[in-house]
Amino acid sequence: MSEFNIENLNDEPTWDLICEGKTKGVFQLESNLGRHWAKQIKPRNVKQLSDLISLIRPGTLQAISKGKSMTQHYADRKAGIDDVEYPHQSLEPLLKETYGIICYQEQTMKIAQELAGFSLVEADVLRKAIGKKKADLMAEMKELFINGSEKVGIISKEIASEIFSWIEKSSRYSFNLSHGVCYAINAYWSAYCKTHKPLKFYVTYLNYSGGKPDPQNEIKELVMDAKSFGIETYPPRLNHLYNDFIGKDNTIYYGLSHIKNVGSAECDKIQEIKSKYDISSFTWMDSLIKIIYRGKINKRATIALISVGAFTGNNNLETRQKMLYEYDSWSQLTAREKLCLSEIYNPNESLVENLTRIPKHITINMKRVVGFNDIVDAVASPFYNLEDTIPSLVEAETKFLGVSLTCSHSDSVNLETNMCSDIVNGLIKGKVRLCVTLTKVKKYKTKRGKNPGQDMAFLVAEDSSGQLDSLTIFPKEYEEHKDLLLENNTVLLLGEVSKKDKNSVIVNKIIQV
Repeated sequence: MSEFNIENLNDEPTWDLICEGKTKGVFQLESNLGRHWAKQIKPRNVKQLSDLISLIRPGTLQAISKGKSMTQHYADRKAGIDDVEYPHQSLEPLLKETYGIICYQEQTMKIAQELAGFSLVEADVLRKAIGKKKADLMAEMKELFINGSEKVGIISKEIASEIFSWIEKSSRYSFNLSHGVCYAINAYWSAYCKTHKPLKFYVTYLNYSGGKPDPQNEIKELVMDAKSFGIETYPPRLNHLYNDFIGKDNTIYYGLSHIKNVGSAECDKIQEIKSKYDISSFTWMDSLIKIIYRGKINKRATIALISVGAFTGNNNLETRQKMLYEYDSWSQLTAREKLCLSEIYNPNESLVENLTRIPKHITINMKRVVGFNDIVDAVASPFYNLEDTIPSLVEAETKFLGVSLTCSHSDSVNLETNMCSDIVNGLIKGKVRLCVTLTKVKKYKTKRGKNPGQDMAFLVAEDSSGQLDSLTIFPKEYEEHKDLLLENNTVLLLGEVSKKDKNSVIVNKIIQV
């Protein structure tokens, strides 16, 4: 790897990452929209990256000409699919870099200066009219533009009127060049860090996920994206309980403070216990007494911590269901009984054995003796199966972590299939079989083709290897399989890798598993 130098704006691996659409977490390009158009436009320098950022704004995508958005026109012209066109040849020197598309307000200013003789002040007034979308001012500018073009004599009055109408259309979307370039440099810098320091990149972004509108979804997307870099994220365990996300040896350890229902106060209590004991060797009874009871961890936090496996360690291989069940039973003890248990407990014995050693005089009266004995009997003979299952683990981790780190629903299906990571990393060509859980189903009506207005869908799916966000099912197949297109449904997808995009799959058939 070359020396880390964020000022190097010509780093080929960084541009490769952007062109491949691996831009989750990259400034301005982290959305599905940004990732999609990064793969379409394939910028190779800051100027083209600025164009990309400017062209994925709503106005540009909604500005339609000849059946295509201005963004699609730019992408197709840059790729050589379409020829570059200009309303008048005099515009070529001014719009050549953006393939004949007005991307920026500054381009409009230059057109007004060179073709209509605008002063810099007048051109700036036009820019303000465009930026603020002032209709009355635009009408005034149109008259000035047409009259000025007659005086300059480069274009006719008719061409001037056509060009200004084009400028008016661009007023719905054209961006400020200085903003675009600044955004592009910041986008490049974040992509550079992701390319050369991926572990630190993901840890940093995960620790700031709380500032996002949906922190748990942000965590899930980052964790899944990290898998494509070979970086796994481990759930909390006794031998790695950290308040924040930590990165070590190409592995991310989940931060306690990001677990739902676990606040900073509970995290600090756990760190205090860690400073006193080697908790990595704790048994379940050690955790129950020393961390939960003596550490005064509240009930909501305790349930969350047990549910994600935080009390699992080298000397505690109890199932999470059993720990939850026993914790619930322990919670029913009186304060006096809990205190006695904490004083006499033996970490090498089960909860039942420890309970039976509590002296009888600790119970207040005969009524409580009956209640206490019921608790002991319930622990000795549980009311239901206390084994962990794949669905229970996935459900609990998704609820409290935002993402299942231990397993996925597809792990319960015994089928020979490809993995999502195979597609994300471009390792497969041709036909694919994927056993996945659908996490997003976005219905869409076709706008072109033989029968516009038909239903199709874009899918996001995941398995234990990662997430695949480029799955397409076209109208015929959609109509046949739409009943199975339910979020959180685990299915077998049969399809083929897109010839246009090695990281995308065209779905041909869906089978319920």
